[in-house]
Amino acid sequence: MVVFNGLLKIKIIEALDLKPTAWSLRHAVGPKAQSFLLDPYIALNVDDSRVGQTSTKPKTNSPAWHDEFVAEVRDGHKIELSVFHDAPIGYDDFVANCTIQFEDLLQNGNKHFEDWIDLEPEGKVYVIIDLTGSSSEAGSFENEERVFRERMRPRKRQGAVRRRVHQVNGHKFMATYLRQPTYCSHCREFIW
Repeated sequence: MVVFNGLLKIKIIEALDLKPTAWSLRHAVGPKAQSFLLDPYIALNVDDSRVGQTSTKPKTNSPAWHDEFVAEVRDGHKIELSVFHDAPIGYDDFVANCTIQFEDLLQNGNKHFEDWIDLEPEGKVYVIIDLTGSSSEAGSFENEERVFRERMRPRKRQGAVRRRVHQVNGHKFMATYLRQPTYCSHCREFIW
């Protein structure tokens, strides 16, 4: 497996043919569901580390961003591009994604890549990638050691739930979740 060490410069130009998933259309009814327009943005990750995020383009299924990101990569294996719909309430909806291996980018010695990349399940994105640095063959021992080191990091906000605050007429509201009462299935007695 090839790993990349150096500077990654990626420019996300545009995306075409983005389609909302069935989950995104769960609230759309009637003719609105057929012509549903997304508010898409792309989250850029290198080996599960967030590098950046494009701006949100409102009401379009073929957005143009022209956003450029520069990141220092150490022992990089892959680049992930994930497209999301910026939902006004709740979590943002997943639309599509793709993974680009550094090994595929460096296979012919060229450190410049410019092309359309197919997204899963639908759509494609046009990117320009420039790599400045070196690549090397990674042994299995290095990968095992790296996985162990990542598990030893402090947990920080892992598992924390972010609650949205909604503001209406100067008043702030937070969603509350009430517990469901529980009854015994045998004697029907209230348990809580």
